[in-house]
Amino acid sequence: MQQQKLDKLSLELISKTLYQGKSVSLKSEVYYKSVDATMVTHFTSPVEKMVITNGNGEYKEYDVKNNTVTLMQGIDLSSKSSLFYSFLSGSTSDMGLKELGYKLSNTKIEQKMVITTWVPIGENTVKTKKAEIVHENYLPIYLAFYDLNDKPMHKSFYSNFQQVGSIKMPFTITEFEYVSATDSIITKRTYSNLKTNALVDEKYLSFKIPVDAKVIRPAEQNNI
Repeated sequence: MQQQKLDKLSLELISKTLYQGKSVSLKSEVYYKSVDATMVTHFTSPVEKMVITNGNGEYKEYDVKNNTVTLMQGIDLSSKSSLFYSFLSGSTSDMGLKELGYKLSNTKIEQKMVITTWVPIGENTVKTKKAEIVHENYLPIYLAFYDLNDKPMHKSFYSNFQQVGSIKMPFTITEFEYVSATDSIITKRTYSNLKTNALVDEKYLSFKIPVDAKVIRPAEQNNI
């Protein structure tokens, strides 16, 4: 029997972040549509807001309570750099790095794991020296970015792979964001309650930000 194409999916997400001894938890629902790489994240706790991104790097963050919207655009904000795009588009070999302006520079095998190194070629990647991906059994289990001094900037570990249609996706992601030589922000993302195609609620994928929402520049957000 032919596997049904994944046109859209939704997942519940719990994100827990630890930094300098303080822990913050966020609950949200994530919706993704393959045809145009639209991704909508509906945060439900501790505050309600909507984040809408697409493959062109257009980013909209709508604060429901204050009726304000933050608009930004950039290649690093594109949904093509998301987990969903990489897996649903079959881009797990490069994890979206080609879209971000990287090219493959080296491949090696260690203990049955394939390790690939990628170097930046685009003007949007000048702050990084390289990126590294580790695959095990054809699945990406690790992604890291290094700064110009060859020190890690960001590391992501992928685990708890589950079947989603004809592919396997990680339902647990642990990230380390290095803010200094001795300090990092640790975030664990846990997905659950997968729904696909006709079972996905279209309410948020078709969500429209109210026309009377006040537009906020990113520099003004701390004043809201």
